[in-house]
Amino acid sequence: MRVRFWGTRGSIAKPGSSTARYGGNTSCIEARSARGTLVILDCGTGGHALGEDLMSAGVKGLRGHILISHTHWDHIQGIPFFAPLFVPGNEWDIYGPKGLGQSLREVLAGQMDYTYFPVTLDQCGANIRYHDLVEGTFEIEDIKVSTRYLNHPALTLGYRLETDGVTVVYACDHEPHSRILANGQGEITGYDLQHAQFIVGADLLIHDAQYTAEEYPAKIGWGHSTVEYAVKLSNKAEVKRLALTHHDPSRDDDALDRLLASAKAELRENAASLEVFAASEGYALNLVRAHEKHAACCVGDFQAQTLVDPALTEPSVIIGIADLKTGAALFEAIQAEGIHAKLCSDPDEARKFIAEDRPSLAILEHDPPRIDGMETCRAIRQQDNDPEHSLPVLIVASELDQARGVSAGVTDWLIKPFTGAYARTKVRAWVLRTACEGMRRALPQGEEPRFAPPPLPIGPPRLRTQRAKGSPRQMPHRGTEARRSSDKEISTEKAALLWMYCREVAPFETPSFGKKIGQLIAHATNTPAEM
Repeated sequence: MRVRFWGTRGSIAKPGSSTARYGGNTSCIEARSARGTLVILDCGTGGHALGEDLMSAGVKGLRGHILISHTHWDHIQGIPFFAPLFVPGNEWDIYGPKGLGQSLREVLAGQMDYTYFPVTLDQCGANIRYHDLVEGTFEIEDIKVSTRYLNHPALTLGYRLETDGVTVVYACDHEPHSRILANGQGEITGYDLQHAQFIVGADLLIHDAQYTAEEYPAKIGWGHSTVEYAVKLSNKAEVKRLALTHHDPSRDDDALDRLLASAKAELRENAASLEVFAASEGYALNLVRAHEKHAACCVGDFQAQTLVDPALTEPSVIIGIADLKTGAALFEAIQAEGIHAKLCSDPDEARKFIAEDRPSLAILEHDPPRIDGMETCRAIRQQDNDPEHSLPVLIVASELDQARGVSAGVTDWLIKPFTGAYARTKVRAWVLRTACEGMRRALPQGEEPRFAPPPLPIGPPRLRTQRAKGSPRQMPHRGTEARRSSDKEISTEKAALLWMYCREVAPFETPSFGKKIGQLIAHATNTPAEM
């Protein structure tokens, strides 16, 4: 596999003489398999130069795939300036984390709204398909892709690419789950250990390293790693090469040189075999097959493009918080996601609500001696008789107590202080995980989850009815359980098919779409159409 860096800066582009060697453009990386499959990891401002390079080759009918880690501006600002998206005959698939409300396409279109940009996403001439992803695996031609949620104040996916006997992992923007690990000290446990399992044995790990251990205390909750954490994690996971990336915009080239020299000196002192370098714009490397391969933790090989049943992403969350200020902040953050939340200050009341409502997530406070959230969690596990811990329990605490948390059945932690954005992201990730796990459990033994139907191309009118060659339409997911229905209800499968058909009849941006979908659904349910 060949990898080339087009953007390595974090947060905001920082061009100029002080960043000329490592580069001032934000995240964008090109990866190609031996067969020529083109994958682009993020499309920050570095995507502009990459697009120009692809256009200069003069290839007709250019085919490529863009994997978006998350939709913060520094990772998507290159999309409106990525020239290959505007060329008729080109084909592009864009992937990113599924939300609870807007689709990936709608979010990307937002930065090209009339208020902010003179060209809309629909004016792209290429044949573009959009894919909303959850944790799991899928294939891009000859490349196996595994996804995993990272620790960031927006729902963010890390990507593990495996092809030609080579593994490349992209983990950008990510903060240590245990804050002590930011110093490069302490034992790697819990979700940090799961992160290590995701990157294990990578021939190349491209990892967020925006801060140093000295800087981190002032940046807690900003969603980024330290150099010390990235190096420690890489050693634990037996990574071959580590590319430090997402460089802080305030760090010039000389400062990056010193930071890199310090990291290399420590590796030499510990006789570590890890090769570390700071990613720089224009740098390219060829990765060849290694003799020894490691099996990554890939979330049970759940299909990352599975159509998640909408009924399972309309969840409720129980908030068992005694502190009124913290409870109110969580309640507000959860409601901002469109999720029904129930707030209670008494552990017994929380257990009662959980037994009655069976929510998607329970959030419990641990602030001894006032309230012991871990004992409440233990009681919930015993009450549910749930050895597999299917109900996620998120503990809000001032510090992480991993050993006791494991014995109590704690699923995850939200460490104070935290922002509303971090709380929203934690909740969103667990709601989606719960929905996917519910789908997995409901499937007959041996049956795989059904893929979401390939999204229809969004492009100029002349291209909207075209499909990608070799991409047959697949049946949508039927749902996860038997549901009561009336004669006026449409099954999940039929509704998905109707939606696809309506999208063929008229673009959803036009007034005629609403009219035609109403007529079609009315016909399907034998009810009068409402105009």
